[in-house]
Amino acid sequence: MRAVVLLLFLALGGCADLSTFAHPRVSLADLQLRGGRLLAQDFLIGLRIDNPNAYGFKLNGAVADVFLNGHLLARGLSNHPVEVPAYGQADLNLIATVQTFQILQQILSAQQSLAYRIQGHLSLSRGFSRDLRIPFETQGSLDFAHFLGEQDGL
Repeated sequence: MRAVVLLLFLALGGCADLSTFAHPRVSLADLQLRGGRLLAQDFLIGLRIDNPNAYGFKLNGAVADVFLNGHLLARGLSNHPVEVPAYGQADLNLIATVQTFQILQQILSAQQSLAYRIQGHLSLSRGFSRDLRIPFETQGSLDFAHFLGEQDGL
């Protein structure tokens, strides 16, 4: 009986922590062309996770949809655990596969830069209970001509 009361107390204590939980800020930290095949290219999408909380947490992974100029381009996935320290930051890498013709069409239709939007969710580990999904969205623009020019030096 004591074990049940103790588990109930611990579960309720975890809920109290979530009431003051400030969602982490997510931003694009890196984008790398990883190569691929004739019909599909792999990208590494690096996300920076900033934790404004006084305690750290563990992420079990993430899912993100990548949009270019308002069109869904790819879905990135990661299943690598990442520890985010209190008042700190950590990087989380996702791999996304893009159809070559889709990306070429977006690049050729762009003038100077491409507007991007990345939206998805982080999977926050909560121990014995289900993971907590934390939604995020970040946006900006990319100079794709500059990006592709950097890849030639590899």
